[in-house]
Amino acid sequence: YVDDNKISHVDATVVTDIIQTIEARFGKMTVTRGKEHVFLGMNIKFHDDGTVSVKMKEYIKEAIADFGDITRTAATPAKRSLFDIDDSSPRLSRLDGEVFHSVVAKLLYVSKRSRLDIQLAVAFLCTRVSESTDQDRLKLKRVLEYLRGTLDDFLTLGADNIGMIKTWVDASY
Repeated sequence: YVDDNKISHVDATVVTDIIQTIEARFGKMTVTRGKEHVFLGMNIKFHDDGTVSVKMKEYIKEAIADFGDITRTAATPAKRSLFDIDDSSPRLSRLDGEVFHSVVAKLLYVSKRSRLDIQLAVAFLCTRVSESTDQDRLKLKRVLEYLRGTLDDFLTLGADNIGMIKTWVDASY
């Protein structure tokens, strides 16, 4: 969204000055301040220990609802057969293909913002949006079942020393 912005600075007066500069040019804005924000589907919370958590539970629930038919959970986002393509699997109808494409796009957004654990499966599904089949739909269903079972998982970011970067990802791939 071109009209949604997030401004952060250690000094609140710097943020105020930037807001005033923008408003002088473009008019009054809705501004939220504090340690908790809802921004483009992300619930962002800044903690006193210097970390920030990014949760997308409601956005994920919307994707699950858009797909429909998610009643169980899965232990992993994909099976070993993720990259197997069955050329004899029937193509999805136009409507089902549009839903597939839309839900995959939503999950791509989620995978880049707060749920790195689904990136591999979602990256593969992105390659299938133009020719999605029943087999691909089942693979997407598996990702959504995994997300349903891990709705309360979220991303935490923080730094002890910005001169040394370390990252950890616990994922099945």
